[in-house]
Amino acid sequence: MQTPLTVTFRNLEPSEAIEGHVRRRFADLGKLHSRIVDADVTIEAPQKRKVTGRAFKVHVRIGIPGPDINVTRESGLGNPAEDVNLAINDAFETAGRLLVERKREAAGH
Repeated sequence: MQTPLTVTFRNLEPSEAIEGHVRRRFADLGKLHSRIVDADVTIEAPQKRKVTGRAFKVHVRIGIPGPDINVTRESGLGNPAEDVNLAINDAFETAGRLLVERKREAAGH
C-alpha cells in the first residue's frame, strides 16, 4: 500500500516537475522509516515580490506514530527553479534526519 502524500502549491501554479521531485524525495524517506502514515508538502511563493526573484517556503509534515515531524525551509532569492529545489532538498534532508532520530529513540538507543 502506498503512503498518502498531498502536495499543495500556494501563490504559484502547480508544476509536474516540482511535484515529481517532491514525490521522489518522499519515496526516499520511506527507506528510513517504515511506519510513515501520511504526509503533506506545501510549496509557497510570496504573494508580492518586493525585489527581483522569488523566495520559496517549503513545509513538510510527516505523519508517524507519535508526534508528527514538521519541517519548514525557505530558499533565498535567485533562480526560481534552483531555489525551490534547494528548499525542497533541504526540507527533506532535515525531515530524514528527524525520522532517523525518532526511530532511534523508539528503539531505545
